[in-house]
Amino acid sequence: MFVGENIEVLSIASRRQESASQAPAVAQVITRRDFQEMGAGTLGQSLEIAPGFYMAKKDGGTKPYLRGIPDSVLFLYDTVPTGSDVTKFLHPLDNELSLASVKRIEIIRGPGSVLWGPDAFAGIVNVVPMTGKDLDGVETGILYKGPGDQGGFYLNAGHDAGLWDAFFSVSGRKGDEDDTSCNIVKFWGDGKKAVSPFEARLGDEKPGKSRYLEASGRFSFGKSLSVSGLLSDYRRPYAMSGDKEDLVWRESREGMFGFIKVEAKKELDQSSALRFTGSYMWLNPEYDIIDRTFDQKERTAYGEIIYDRSFFSGQGLLTGGMSYRKKHVDDAPIWKSYFPDYLTQESTSFLPLVIEEDYKTGLWSLFGQYTHKFGDFDLLFGLRQDNHDEYRDHLSYNAGLVWSPHSNWVLKALYGTAYRTPFAKQLLGDDVAELEKIKTLNVEISWRPSEHAGFRVCGFSSKLNNHIMEDPYAGLSLPNKQSIKGVEIEGSFYPVKELELSANLTLINNSGPDETYHYLKYIFPRPEYEDLIFPYDTGPRRIFNIFGTWRPFKRLSVFSRLGYSSKTRVIYPRGYKVVSIPGVWLIDMSATVKDVIVPGMELVFSARNLTNRHYETAGTYSAIHGAPFSLEIMLRKKW
Repeated sequence: MFVGENIEVLSIASRRQESASQAPAVAQVITRRDFQEMGAGTLGQSLEIAPGFYMAKKDGGTKPYLRGIPDSVLFLYDTVPTGSDVTKFLHPLDNELSLASVKRIEIIRGPGSVLWGPDAFAGIVNVVPMTGKDLDGVETGILYKGPGDQGGFYLNAGHDAGLWDAFFSVSGRKGDEDDTSCNIVKFWGDGKKAVSPFEARLGDEKPGKSRYLEASGRFSFGKSLSVSGLLSDYRRPYAMSGDKEDLVWRESREGMFGFIKVEAKKELDQSSALRFTGSYMWLNPEYDIIDRTFDQKERTAYGEIIYDRSFFSGQGLLTGGMSYRKKHVDDAPIWKSYFPDYLTQESTSFLPLVIEEDYKTGLWSLFGQYTHKFGDFDLLFGLRQDNHDEYRDHLSYNAGLVWSPHSNWVLKALYGTAYRTPFAKQLLGDDVAELEKIKTLNVEISWRPSEHAGFRVCGFSSKLNNHIMEDPYAGLSLPNKQSIKGVEIEGSFYPVKELELSANLTLINNSGPDETYHYLKYIFPRPEYEDLIFPYDTGPRRIFNIFGTWRPFKRLSVFSRLGYSSKTRVIYPRGYKVVSIPGVWLIDMSATVKDVIVPGMELVFSARNLTNRHYETAGTYSAIHGAPFSLEIMLRKKW
């Protein structure tokens, strides 16, 4: 990946196609060949090898950490945000989003709010789908994975007619992902006046089978017009472990999400162009807690106009624009009680207090970024003004320098700020608090002495203000501040043509006050609140990966990865102690055999967690078993 940066491009650093190595950002590109050879079937598995990222395996799915900040990445699919404003826990990092139709994954580490608005907080990940220009024909694949008796398929079809091109993809998957036994099988009773008696709550059941179905497509007419879309329907049940009396209950997340997007471009003259982007995104998550379902709906309409103009014979480039976002949210669940406390109570008279609220928000934004080249220097400066109808207006800015004194050396010094959209509970609270803000300084030096070796080191310093943590039941922590510093070291070496070796190391350190949660302890006979104090959750402070790809001959490639993450901690608002989980070493391997039986057919074996099959990881409320050994077999063919 390191050596390929001079030919692989990304589009999210400056809103135009450019080399990742020269882009004014700490940038990286993971290509389709990369994640296919490593046997990565999900976005989370692909990001595990990227410096700065830690993919925490929680009870209900993968929770992303970037540079010691949880739930801080803006995830985009074809530049359309995929997250939720109701909760920051909803990320398409597992099988909810298929990689079958994905061309590349673009990564930026550091704030990106100037061009991408709120929530481009600690970084941005953009999933770029394929087009008819990338596949003129048909590609199909089937897979089987164990344990869990999981099966899946995908079909990609594309056509390039020169003046226009089209692409369509459909994929599906089904099987058991969590076979943990649950001993709480009933609770809510009639859901209105009383809960089930304590004896009736007990039982033994498994979460059940997961299912995923996805369709996506794109139609483009030259460079002037394109229409794209995504539709995903899924159901993922899982077991949630409590911290008292070995309680385990079933939860699930399911629903439908997708978008439709229109892009148009008009060349005004040789040095300027006008671009328009409009999208409509919907999200209908259903959240099951034992025997009750919480439904919610989100609708987001977005429009954007961008003006590009080059100056001084292409030495300067201005990108400026205006955007408007309208969001409708129905039935956002706002928990007033800590649900796990009610599981052990024998009284049937009290239900956990949760209310469902509707709200609408609008956001106007005006932004601009200018870059200019002075010899070996590229200078950057950008501003964005966000005017929201529910919270205070804010100004984001960035500045940077990219210096290439020699073709083998690149120095980047970048500074930027970003804000985060309020949680639903923040937005619906009595007082409108200041928004979470981050300020980050990146200094990166990369050296590529030849096509066979490369080295990169990046130091970063981030300051968080008005930082707030979210718990699904205990609400929000009080506003806090943190200072996070760290370094990312990355290198690659190709000793021979057939062998590629890479390694990266991330070191993180933080300082700042502990987190404080102000939660409702009792409702009856009168409301009583209590403050509990917990350390800030950075995830692991040391993350190490070494991986390589060996291609002994044209028809075979073998990928292996050794990954290490240092100790983590189980930190949750109602816990009375912090549980430490030891660090863990994990090994993944995959092998791809080409031209099996007939030309164009590939057979892929992907094995995860080969050696450490009995380790623990930090769950939501307790230590849980880590993912077991798994083997996936895929057969794919291009027609």
